[in-house]
Amino acid sequence: MSQSFSHRRHHYAAALFALLASTAHADTLTNAISRGQVNLDFRPRYEFMSQVNKNDANAFTVQTLLGLESKPVAGISADLQFINVAGIVNQYNSLKNDKTAYSLIPDPEETNVNQAYLQYAGIPGLRLRAGRQEINLDDERFVGAVGFRQTPQSFDAVSVQDEALPDLTLYGAYIWRIKNILNENVPSRTFLSEVSWTPSPLLHAQAFGYGYGNQAHSAIPGAAACFLAGNAQVCNSTTLGVRVQGAIPLGDALHLPYDLSYAKQLPYDSGSAAVNAQYYHLGAGLALPELWLHADYMVMGTNSQGSYGFQTPLATKHAFNGWAEVFLTTPPKGLRSLYCTLGGKLMGTQLTAIYYDFQANRGGAQYGHELDLSATRSFSKHWGAGVQYADYRRISYGVNTEGAWIFVTAKF
Repeated sequence: MSQSFSHRRHHYAAALFALLASTAHADTLTNAISRGQVNLDFRPRYEFMSQVNKNDANAFTVQTLLGLESKPVAGISADLQFINVAGIVNQYNSLKNDKTAYSLIPDPEETNVNQAYLQYAGIPGLRLRAGRQEINLDDERFVGAVGFRQTPQSFDAVSVQDEALPDLTLYGAYIWRIKNILNENVPSRTFLSEVSWTPSPLLHAQAFGYGYGNQAHSAIPGAAACFLAGNAQVCNSTTLGVRVQGAIPLGDALHLPYDLSYAKQLPYDSGSAAVNAQYYHLGAGLALPELWLHADYMVMGTNSQGSYGFQTPLATKHAFNGWAEVFLTTPPKGLRSLYCTLGGKLMGTQLTAIYYDFQANRGGAQYGHELDLSATRSFSKHWGAGVQYADYRRISYGVNTEGAWIFVTAKF
């Protein structure tokens, strides 16, 4: 009888311990969520786009981002962010609304999960993430979240960043799915790797390797293209490169920023043998605290046949080669961009003007030129607004394209 009672006592004790442990875990989880941070962002935007042979497009859309970041527990935290893009004025071609008579504005209506990942940062300098996440590497020339569009680009991925050693950053990621700016899911087998060394403001050096592998069985709207005929994998590529940038002081307030980059692109994961091109970028300027001038020469090369131009399938493309977005896909004969940027601050407003001259890399044909203008201002840590304009004038490539944007940003 005593043995039976003793057995039951041990059983009850084990059950009580399990109950207390589960309650403790529940309390820890509740505490992590209740003491987390909620973020709410709004971006209402009016956009006008005019392209030859299309009806002028008018779009008034509102982007809403609702996020929850939990309090870390043993170095582990969770991030969840929902997105809604609502169309108030829908006189535009979003590539998903069948309004093909209008000029293109790729901001479709959607409601979805923009980010959802677990993060471990319990070791100083180390950060691990698993799940849907935005990835922005450096100036986003090769990998970015395309923050300009109302639907950002995010990645279902595992990523690791290590900053344990002074001045040195290691980054790596594997991406199995891409949620693009059209809210389409592109199955992927993509690798990202990068090593950065920043010993001083004078020098930031990096070496990188990116392997882009589209795994779709048929074409997906918004997926990277390259003008080659074939299946969805024909544009798959690997890109290896180096970059050096920094700012050299020329006085107490005057600096000389510089940027030098080189990359080579070859086929990867069933990519076409025609994928063979080089990229380089040379840039320098003069910068004062309230005024700066910068000149850049960027070449996205082509193969020996002139059938494939260097592509940046994961980049924030809107930021490069003109806001009119004529060159989101590099032409087969490549692209040379010579551009000058003048910027400054006037009464708290940031003003920018960029002028581009575009040519073919192979043959040197004049493609066209573009003028981009921007005025943005932050009124507080919560509110901001901006007006932007782009005008591309065709010589031998694309069509005359004119665009304008008026937007407000609110962050809480």
